Amino acid sequence: MRDARTAHGTAVPAAAVSGRDGTGIAGRLWDYTGLVRLECLPLLSAPFLLGFAVSPTGSPATAYAWFAAGLALHGLSCASNDIADRELDALDPRRANRPLTSGRVPVRHAVVLSLLLGALFTLAVLTLPSEHPSLLWVSLALTVWGNTRQKRSRVPTPVSDLLWGVSVAAPLLAFTPAPTAGHLAAAAALALVVTAFDVAGGDVKDLETDLSAGLRTTAIVLGLRPGPHGVGTSTAFRLTMTAGYAVTGALCLTALLSASAQLPLLVTTLTALLAGTAPLARHTAGRRVSAGGRSVLFLAGPFIAVLGATAALAPRPAQVALSMAAVTGATLAAALGRRLLARTARRLPSAHKELPEA
Repeated sequence: MRDARTAHGTAVPAAAVSGRDGTGIAGRLWDYTGLVRLECLPLLSAPFLLGFAVSPTGSPATAYAWFAAGLALHGLSCASNDIADRELDALDPRRANRPLTSGRVPVRHAVVLSLLLGALFTLAVLTLPSEHPSLLWVSLALTVWGNTRQKRSRVPTPVSDLLWGVSVAAPLLAFTPAPTAGHLAAAAALALVVTAFDVAGGDVKDLETDLSAGLRTTAIVLGLRPGPHGVGTSTAFRLTMTAGYAVTGALCLTALLSASAQLPLLVTTLTALLAGTAPLARHTAGRRVSAGGRSVLFLAGPFIAVLGATAALAPRPAQVALSMAAVTGATLAAALGRRLLARTARRLPSAHKELPEA
């Protein structure tokens, strides 16, 4: 007789979780890849490939070894975030089916996985060549701190969010022997884009839960509040996002000019920045933001501008395009793999309810 029980209140048959119907391995892989946000890892790890693209030294094999190390670092980031926030996530009905909150992944397993991923990245820093390993240690330290203590730290949350952006962008400088002002400007622009993504995406999505828990995230500090027709913004939030956009654009142009960029790269970067002003205007003038993917659409322009600035700094600009093609391919492969796991484990309906976090 078919086991009709459900696991932890979800629509997933208990047999699928326990493995008694032959789909247990796929189900467990689905849970553990969901814990580390597999689809998000390639994009977060892109600065490792971009760092080699702008460096005059290094081999493709070393670059992709570091890219794999970046996957481990950001897998640690996502898993440790879920461990630290599991009590808050339990209050959010949207996350009732997450691997940790549902109980399908025991906390001790998540801790062991986090330690293993951290050990892999540590081994990479100790054994793989880099010009500035101190930046990679800083990235590891800020990643762990930002995902375990950020919401509970006495450090003002806008500062801690910016530090997390720095942790993601730091590898862009780690492989160049003597970074120039242009390299620093491009890395700073990337850090601002990552920070804005964290605030406009993650903070907005978690707004109600964070408010009920009495937390002071950047979005809450800037005056965002949930309303009947979306999340209401404030003058402080709109001014901060607009100023951040302007500073990011100025940093990208600084990198381009310092590298004496060719006209096509200048035109591409300026076009991306100008195109991004339209969603930015809707984002700020509408006085409402949605808690979903549309809340970060205005960041597409600045991100493309950062890539343009990075290409201008690279000895071979085409290498930046190849790096992003590899990142895109890895992202699509991860998404396809997760979909296949979901089908195999007969969990596709519940899979659609799980949204990867920033």
